Amino acid sequence: MIKYLNKNISAIILSGGKSSRMGEDKCDLLYDNVRFIDIQINKMKSLGIEDIILSGYKGKSDEKVIRDEIMLGPLSGLMLGLKNIINDRAVLLSVDVPLFPEEQILKLINESFSKNNSATIVRHEGIREPLIGIYKKDILPHIEKILLNDNHSMGALLDVIDYDYYDISDKENIFFNVNEKSDYQKLLLNNK
Repeated sequence: MIKYLNKNISAIILSGGKSSRMGEDKCDLLYDNVRFIDIQINKMKSLGIEDIILSGYKGKSDEKVIRDEIMLGPLSGLMLGLKNIINDRAVLLSVDVPLFPEEQILKLINESFSKNNSATIVRHEGIREPLIGIYKKDILPHIEKILLNDNHSMGALLDVIDYDYYDISDKENIFFNVNEKSDYQKLLLNNK
């Protein structure tokens, strides 16, 4: 159990999408007998984050579920989450990276509070991971403008906001992304 986080921050768990490559909702996949969605919720709760938004989740939860009727990818999920958080910034975490540890989330949060920019995103070995980061509400006008221009990429957002990186290494494969059935099988096999 991690020491309680003494910062005003919310959490947005990207849990929408069509899961077309997986063939079933990734949120409900099990790892160590825990659903992916609950793995991510439990990380946030163990950090002391109480305001948790499940952006795009199709199921039921005790947390705030915000349906994504727009369905324009992670960018619309981030927008909906930021519109519904109670704090001025939020941890953004995708549901399909179950191995990303809460210790790194805590370090990311602390890094974010030490900077004065609109976002702090994770980068490993030169690869930026915009679906794992801290985002402030002040970027909402940028997101809305990008979506209105029919651009749905997180990269387009990073082109217009002030952000910094939180660099970490991936020695333990913590960024393993579960998108297809073969990814899920590999995750389960490596857990034995």
